[in-house]
Amino acid sequence: MGELRKDTSMGKTITRKRIVIAGVVVAFVLSFILPIEFSPWGRLMLFVIIRQEKAMQVRLLCKTNYQELLEACRELMRDDELMKPGMTYPVRGAKRRPEISRLPQPILDLEPSCVNIGDTVEYIGLEMAGGTNHFGVRAYPENFQKPFANFKYGDKELIPGLWYYDDGYHHNPRYGKKIEDLMQG
Repeated sequence: MGELRKDTSMGKTITRKRIVIAGVVVAFVLSFILPIEFSPWGRLMLFVIIRQEKAMQVRLLCKTNYQELLEACRELMRDDELMKPGMTYPVRGAKRRPEISRLPQPILDLEPSCVNIGDTVEYIGLEMAGGTNHFGVRAYPENFQKPFANFKYGDKELIPGLWYYDDGYHHNPRYGKKIEDLMQG
């Protein structure tokens, strides 16, 4: 009779393990099927993306030599082969093109997601992040004149000719203060 109890106890242990494993498998599968707002993976991915964007923002605003970056952008503006109006050059990711290796080193060091060439206005945009919050810088040539009355250079002038832009300015009236505090460190 004692042996029968042992077998029953062992059977319950095996059954519990199977239930736990099945539950984990179901939860794992559901986490990928459910919409992102219900998925624990979606929240984790959003957290990781926000942290990466914050690090890129700090690198751009607090650790970049603005004058060197502006000079690198202006050097690029003189490259007639790369300066095709409306062209976008992905820098990070799988769609990186061979001509990216010709970009000036300060631009490559910044690691923007892409370099945008203005289509109707002469400028170079270095987009750091897109998707949840677009931000980056726009560099303009020396002696650039506003092409029309309502032209917007960006959201914050870093130095003459180099402007920071950020979607946050359009959603939060106090966002400028947040950026100032970040830059003051």
